[in-house]
Amino acid sequence: MTRPLRSPAPLALAARFPAALAAPRLAPLATALLFALLALLAPLRARAQQPELSSRASSTEVEVGEPFTVEVKALVERGGGMPSDPELRVPPDLSIVSGPSIGTQMKTQLSGGVMTTQLGISATWQIVADKPGRYTIPGPTIGWNGKRLTAAPILIKVVPASGRPRRPNNPFLLPGGPMPGFPWPFGGPGGLLDDDEVEDEPEDQAPELAMPSEPDPIVFLRAIPDKTAAVVGEQVTVSFYLYFRENAEMSEPRAAPAADFLRHPLLEDPRHERPVYTRVGGHRYAARLIDKLALFPLKAGELHTGSMQARITGRRIGARVLRESNDVVVRVTEPPLAGRPSGYVLGDVGQFTLKATVQPRQIEQGGSVAVTVQVAGTGNFPQSLRVPERTGLEWLDPEKRESLEPRGGAIGGFRSFGYVVRIQESGAVDLGKIELPYWDPAQKRYVVEGAELGVVQVTPVAPPAASAPLSRAPGAADGAAGRAEPFAGMPGLRTSLGPYAPPATLPLDGAPFWLLLAAPPLAVTLFGAGARLARRARERRAAGATSPARLAAVALGEAEEAAAQGDLGATAAAIERAVHRAIESATGLRSRGVLLAALPEELGQRGVPDALSARACETLAACEAIRFEPAARGGSAGAAAAAALVEQGRAVLTELARWKPT
Repeated sequence: MTRPLRSPAPLALAARFPAALAAPRLAPLATALLFALLALLAPLRARAQQPELSSRASSTEVEVGEPFTVEVKALVERGGGMPSDPELRVPPDLSIVSGPSIGTQMKTQLSGGVMTTQLGISATWQIVADKPGRYTIPGPTIGWNGKRLTAAPILIKVVPASGRPRRPNNPFLLPGGPMPGFPWPFGGPGGLLDDDEVEDEPEDQAPELAMPSEPDPIVFLRAIPDKTAAVVGEQVTVSFYLYFRENAEMSEPRAAPAADFLRHPLLEDPRHERPVYTRVGGHRYAARLIDKLALFPLKAGELHTGSMQARITGRRIGARVLRESNDVVVRVTEPPLAGRPSGYVLGDVGQFTLKATVQPRQIEQGGSVAVTVQVAGTGNFPQSLRVPERTGLEWLDPEKRESLEPRGGAIGGFRSFGYVVRIQESGAVDLGKIELPYWDPAQKRYVVEGAELGVVQVTPVAPPAASAPLSRAPGAADGAAGRAEPFAGMPGLRTSLGPYAPPATLPLDGAPFWLLLAAPPLAVTLFGAGARLARRARERRAAGATSPARLAAVALGEAEEAAAQGDLGATAAAIERAVHRAIESATGLRSRGVLLAALPEELGQRGVPDALSARACETLAACEAIRFEPAARGGSAGAAAAAALVEQGRAVLTELARWKPT
């Protein structure tokens, strides 16, 4: 397949030649031509990011009534958005018997010393023609980034039925795409694989797949785990094999439910798996790997994977006979309590490394820095990290990004957490250290990975300018002169007898004078008291906006919005935050740093009733179970579960708000 033309982005070209663009001697005409070239290359870059579509038919000439398949593949560069929703329309005289069977695809190639990886999907339909003729099947369509893309049409020639034996054309509809029918491994067509029929039979290629007895003498399914005992969060790999002694066709596969596990597929394309020979109950069997899963247990106990099912059609067993694999039982325990580090979250199991970056390193007081922490390795990656909380630092909820894929039989890659940290202090502020404790199943011990965040230089903000000093009161100089003649205002001596005549009073003498004298200090006192009351009111409003009770209400509102959109994952995350904030508001306990198993005891010590404590822990456990899913479920089931989770969380928040410590 010819890859579409790839061209560098205009901004990348401009960044590569900054001196040419900034040179003062560059002629205006040359500058105009360069920017015109960049504008022409931009659409080519946009088209190069579109998925590569290909379509084909299993046969271009078929008979009337003979089934054939149509397949479409859509591959896109990593990070370009996965294609989805394949559709196929056929002419009136053709009928779609089954499909689409959808699987995942991955293509890696080396070009110019650069390794590129493309991901996508494949979809297969089984079609039967009712009349002879030449037909043009319109190209299948794929949904991508809100638009429909169409593959090339397919030409099919249908001839009248000849009555000849038809080749087995029904594919093995397995995850990852269609798989052609098995060849006749031994003897003639349809014959059993007896040991004495052929002298030059190949030796057993897979003695590890041998069995002392056979569940079925012709064909059966078998599930083989790599271990039957694990801890919560440890990977258990289960391989599903089809054992057969005659040619058969498989359809309608149903994967093992594995309801108590987080699952990741490990088999990229089952069509590339070839059968191997082994011995079961004294007979030769061909065994073919048809599915392989990485399962991460979500809780302790004896967990069942359930059975894989498929319909098998063969000459000796009949048409569409149901076959089921064995049910694998895994005994799951928690990692040991002895030596368990502080902050360990149940389920964090694997082998990880921690790396952190902080930008910028110099800010003003009250500003923010971006902290990015990347967890890389293999295993069951943590869903959250414990950040160093201290006075003067405010950590906002992180933004998560991840890239997880099979690596040598294990799930590996990275998951990053992007935080925004607000700093209210000044000077050299040490952000502390982020630690990730996890259980290493290979070494059978706890490991604590850490990343130092370093110091951020915070420049203090200058306080507002102080008010000017009060000026001297008028008449101050006259007061000094008055003190030199203290009796200057006294009346003179009387020279004759007569009744006493009191001196004339001033207009503001007496009570008005004292009221006027007391008015300024009273006004200042009242103004200061009002200012303090207003400041306290603002502080109470600000504290209420960031109080645990307010944050719990906000988180509950976010959960209701996510439930209305049918997003179960976002609903669970919001309800979990709301319950933790409500517990903090009611008891003062920051329950995020307490293990879920120890939370009832902590709440009991603070006087919370056992029934209320149990309901709160049950809600947190439900949210924690949902966060182990790789993606939130959608549709009506996800919407109903989200609505039920919101009602459960609202009831717990209401009871915590009404509870008062005794």
